[in-house]
Amino acid sequence: RLVPMSLMFYFMAFANSIMDAVKDTLVVTAFGGAEQIPYLTVYAVLPTSLLFVSLFARLSSKFGREKLFYMAVTFFMCFFALFTGVLYPMRDVLHPYELAATLATTLPRGLAGGIAVFTNWTYSLFYVAGELWGDVVLSLLFWGLANEITRVSEAGIIYPLLGIGANVAQACSGLFMKFVTTQWHPAGVAPEDMWAAKLKLFMTVVMFCGASIMACHKYICDEARKDPNSAMMEKQRDSKTQSDADKAANKKTKKAGLLSSLMYVFESPEVACLAVMAVAQGLSSIIFQVAWKTQLRIYRPDPTSYAAYMGDVQTYSGMVTGIFMVAAPFLFKNLGWKGTLSVTPKTVIALGWVFFGTSIYALRHGQLAQSSAILPWLVLGGAVIYIVERAAKFSLFKPAEEMVYITLDEDSRTKGKAAVDVLGAQIGKTGGSFMQQGLIFAYGSIIGALPVLVCCHSAIAICWLVAVNAL
Repeated sequence: RLVPMSLMFYFMAFANSIMDAVKDTLVVTAFGGAEQIPYLTVYAVLPTSLLFVSLFARLSSKFGREKLFYMAVTFFMCFFALFTGVLYPMRDVLHPYELAATLATTLPRGLAGGIAVFTNWTYSLFYVAGELWGDVVLSLLFWGLANEITRVSEAGIIYPLLGIGANVAQACSGLFMKFVTTQWHPAGVAPEDMWAAKLKLFMTVVMFCGASIMACHKYICDEARKDPNSAMMEKQRDSKTQSDADKAANKKTKKAGLLSSLMYVFESPEVACLAVMAVAQGLSSIIFQVAWKTQLRIYRPDPTSYAAYMGDVQTYSGMVTGIFMVAAPFLFKNLGWKGTLSVTPKTVIALGWVFFGTSIYALRHGQLAQSSAILPWLVLGGAVIYIVERAAKFSLFKPAEEMVYITLDEDSRTKGKAAVDVLGAQIGKTGGSFMQQGLIFAYGSIIGALPVLVCCHSAIAICWLVAVNAL
């Protein structure tokens, strides 16, 4: 199981890395900067996440996890094919530029971000699909399958190692993206059409990944069905027995939908703790990244230089996360489940104080400037913290979190997990976006709000740790 699951995770992560780069490029280029992304997060991604969780809850009751997996991946592939073949080539016809110009002159200037989201609606749709791919496919669908075919006794070994495929994919996709963007120049293509040709190649690779994901999924499920004593078959028998018992007792079934998914969060103490952890992780991550990347922009104001620095950070992040994943089974054995799950929030608290404390010291002494001798070391320290936090999250926190779902009933593993993985992640990002906008309004800049940020960061990480202890 480990090899085909890792291979499937590889294809999921490879496609995710490509879409992350493409959606950011499309949005930043069309919107004239990254400042409008919070509008997309709040007014496009979050409502779509709510809609998805509602549909997922309804369809999971009707079709089951396996069919729903194929339906979700097929939907994403159809949208990416539509965008590549129709929406992007016809963008100049489909985007209402004249209406946008009228709105820009009549509406308040503060709504410019919303106007940009509306005007470039095809890019906005692509950005939403790219965001949901990570939450739906990488988190919900992959780990939903893993939880169904794995026993608790096996998870401490298998789960940390599954992410190795994703880390290899991150490195490979980086090399592929760099080759295509810098060296691949198809003959006979005009310079103004070069990006369209490269986009078509990127999306072709993504659709190949989608087909490979479904092939791996079919192989894994077929192999599990051959063994009547497999974890998947045992859980399906237990689920059927419970369903028959509920029918015999005339137990009413909850109406499927968004509210039913949210009810699983509030009614189950385990799922409620997981939801608090998901939101806290998203919020603390955004708070730190906003502060660090603001300093990185001061240090590397040129977009090319900034992207090159982030590329190096991603490369080292993959390497360190791979090392952590190999070590994770030994940590689970020696620290136990609670000790291993606590490593990430404790790391966030300790390293957060170091970074924010040093940043506040540099701010008060006027050292947060491009000419400062401290700034390069501060940015480097932030990069190290970013790498360590990501490594701890994906190699320790995420596997330990997913082990909880193995012990829960089917509805909690599907509807409850959908609410936690999709809504929890997006609520964290949305909360971070609102906080970012509020602090900029109150203090004029993120740099000026550093003392408030460190208090918020620590308070959120402590809530995260409390939820771990409660769980």
